[in-house]
Amino acid sequence: MRNLFTALILTAAATTASAQQLQVATGSAVGTYSTMFKQLSGRCGNAVALVEINSTGSQDNMERLVGNQVNAAFVQSDVLYLRARTEDLSNIKTLIALHPEQVHLLARASSGIKTGGTMGIGAKEVVFNDLRDLAGRRVGAAGGSTVTAQVVRLQSEVPFNVVPLASEAAVRKALDDGVIDAGLFVGGAPLPFIAALGAEYKLLSIAPATVEKLKGVYRPARLNYSKMGAAGVATVSTDALFVTRQYKTQRMTDGLAKLRQCAFAELDDLKETTGTHPAWQAIEAGNKGKWAWYDLATSK
Repeated sequence: MRNLFTALILTAAATTASAQQLQVATGSAVGTYSTMFKQLSGRCGNAVALVEINSTGSQDNMERLVGNQVNAAFVQSDVLYLRARTEDLSNIKTLIALHPEQVHLLARASSGIKTGGTMGIGAKEVVFNDLRDLAGRRVGAAGGSTVTAQVVRLQSEVPFNVVPLASEAAVRKALDDGVIDAGLFVGGAPLPFIAALGAEYKLLSIAPATVEKLKGVYRPARLNYSKMGAAGVATVSTDALFVTRQYKTQRMTDGLAKLRQCAFAELDDLKETTGTHPAWQAIEAGNKGKWAWYDLATSK
């Protein structure tokens, strides 16, 4: 009996050791990416073993993926776009296209900046309503939003100055202190801290002509934040993507294909289960995102 028990333990250990395992870079342990990973793993962990690697976000995730420290990662599509300008990312493929993450351009309702007049007489306050009004102005951003700010500046041809800051809280403080003229934040709307803001702030729109310039990387989107009276503010969104490297071994391609199949099979239930992250609501199985799609098929 003891020998049988020992044999069973050894067999289970061997099975576990040989099972395909995917290490996935997410983000903060309390962030959207980590939450979605845990919920996906809870549904699809039997199809393929998933191991979470927490990180500082999209840029960190790309470093780990390119550096072969993880097998897959949650990444914003514009982060991929910017890196692809200077390096070959042809082996990075989209396994699952996730939710849109909207660009939020936040400014003070009253800029406090005066222009014109003579010796202070007749000066008028500068008003920011649109991305184009930020030409020559300072736009603060933190983390992955810094990359978005750089891409938006390049693609829109609006020459604002990107001011990298340590955190979202630092961006907000710099805005309140007048160090920057606007803050750029990226995330699935509604962003909780922006939803809590009142009429002393405003969201700047992105005009249709500018959205057209951005369409190679971004999608048109709208923002609604009732406390600051913002309804239907035109903006753009980047795609959140679950990406991986292109593998050749059957064990890896089978594992990735099984994970995708399971994710799509469970998608409706993830959307309709009370308490799952609201970002699941915006994911569609037919959406392949704006980055190269990974064509996969499991072995027979």
